[in-house]
Amino acid sequence: MTVRMRHLYREVTPNARDAFTADCLCCWWLYQLGLRMRTGVLLMQRHLHNYVALITLAAAASATAVFVLASGKVTPNYSAAFFLAALGVLPELVTYKMARGATGSVAIIPFLAAVLVAPEWTTVAAVSAAITAVSIVRRRDAVKTVFNTAQATLSVSVGVLAYRAAGGVSVIGSADLASFAATHVVAVLALLFAFVIANSASVNGVIAITEGTNFWVVVRDNTLATAVYTICSGAIAYGLAAVFVRWGMVGAGMMALPFIAVRQFYATSLQLQQTNRELLELMVKAIEARDPYTSGHSRRVADSATIIARGLGLSSRQVDRVRIAALLHDLGKIDEIYAPILRKEGRLTAEEWKIMKTHPIKSAELVATLSDLKDVVKPVRHHHEHWDGKGYPDGLAGEDIPLGARIITFADTIDALTTDRPYRRALGEVEVRAEFVKHCGTQFDPTICGHVLSPAVWSELFPGTGGAVAQREVTRTPQSRPAIAAM
Repeated sequence: MTVRMRHLYREVTPNARDAFTADCLCCWWLYQLGLRMRTGVLLMQRHLHNYVALITLAAAASATAVFVLASGKVTPNYSAAFFLAALGVLPELVTYKMARGATGSVAIIPFLAAVLVAPEWTTVAAVSAAITAVSIVRRRDAVKTVFNTAQATLSVSVGVLAYRAAGGVSVIGSADLASFAATHVVAVLALLFAFVIANSASVNGVIAITEGTNFWVVVRDNTLATAVYTICSGAIAYGLAAVFVRWGMVGAGMMALPFIAVRQFYATSLQLQQTNRELLELMVKAIEARDPYTSGHSRRVADSATIIARGLGLSSRQVDRVRIAALLHDLGKIDEIYAPILRKEGRLTAEEWKIMKTHPIKSAELVATLSDLKDVVKPVRHHHEHWDGKGYPDGLAGEDIPLGARIITFADTIDALTTDRPYRRALGEVEVRAEFVKHCGTQFDPTICGHVLSPAVWSELFPGTGGAVAQREVTRTPQSRPAIAAM
């Protein structure tokens, strides 16, 4: 402090002095927080730039390998390579959004067809030029332009190398295209998988860095979700190459446009589904914002329910529906009748507890108003039922309880136990596990409990060294029941 500030500090009253000290400490804390955030951003940018440089070097090395491999052995087919690469420009200009900020397009079809027709360095150059042109048209910044060009170059180069290593040759000159497909199926699959692996690894890697997310989680959300359509793209790409060989540019152009239109329709549907999911999460977030103690609860429950559902081996659609049900399981608490109870500091009275037991019914009624969510109404209504029939609101037992509801029970309980409450501290991983073991077969489905306690699922629910759980400090939901019961 300066001399003037110290003089003023001595003259003020103790209360004002305490307030002044608190203000100073607050300013210092905010300053330190700002430094840490700035340091974190700078560190992320450094990692990002290093990663882009690494992908660029890998792209240059693989492109050089393609050039050396084909030099003097293959006659460059400039017209085929650049025409098919040009067919990929339009899909790249109308990309669709995927999970975690990624974008997708159907350009993979003409790019793969270009490799099948001209498995040489001209295709690598053509695709690189096409992606660079798209980046310039869309006015992307330098780092994005470099990365997009590099990852496309890397994907095509690795695809060409894999195709040729598996014995693949150009489809041009083949008298029987059907027999060519049969004899080169391994080479075509090698091309497809090499291209997809290189592309998804590079793109998902940059997303993991920018979001600070686990790489395999990003792969699961982006790549695995569209795996079937990617495999189908390989067959379509061969068809496009065959049409180009038989009927030239006109035939290939006429075939490409309908396929691109159909795939673009699928992309639009996928983007609409993603938007709907984001709107649901936004709605839940807005509802939970009414009470800071419940902020994030539904989203955490949805994350845990997704892990458990996937661990049970459910299909991707079933997992998605369980996640939606978990996200909306407490939707009924938006009703004003619950507001004073949720804000109460102590335990609930018998009458208050009776009111709170109606929230699954209210949640189910609200969810039922949405026609696309009819199948998640029962999981929402019954997520507080117990395996032994002593839950609520309907007292269902055993297999009569919907599978989604039984999964949500576990996820809801995990979040309830690992958050601080007015009457107890948050429990750790070992204590949560002990509670599941204790109530297995009474509150919890014993079969699901076995899967939840398995190392594979448990390590996802409680990541970290030794499986330690990062205890959460929010979500205050007063109740008059034992700690094991989430409200």
